[in-house]
Amino acid sequence: MALGEAEAIALAIARRARLVAIDDKSGINACKLLRVAFTTALAILVRMYEKGLIDRETATAKLGALERYGRYKADIVADARSRLEGD
Repeated sequence: MALGEAEAIALAIARRARLVAIDDKSGINACKLLRVAFTTALAILVRMYEKGLIDRETATAKLGALERYGRYKADIVADARSRLEGD
């Protein structure tokens, strides 16, 4: 976990934040250990689509960018893709 993720988690604890947005696996593990609620960019994207805030085409394009530039496991991206295409 990099310094930025550690600082984000520390700030969330200090400010009693309801949620931390984090994609770093070590940061996610730290959140679980510290019982800090978290979400990921993929989860935010899927939720925005489900709530009708973005259309499928936009969501799929954003997912492609996250897949290209992020460091997500293939099965996690596949799950997000199936949720976007699952209607």
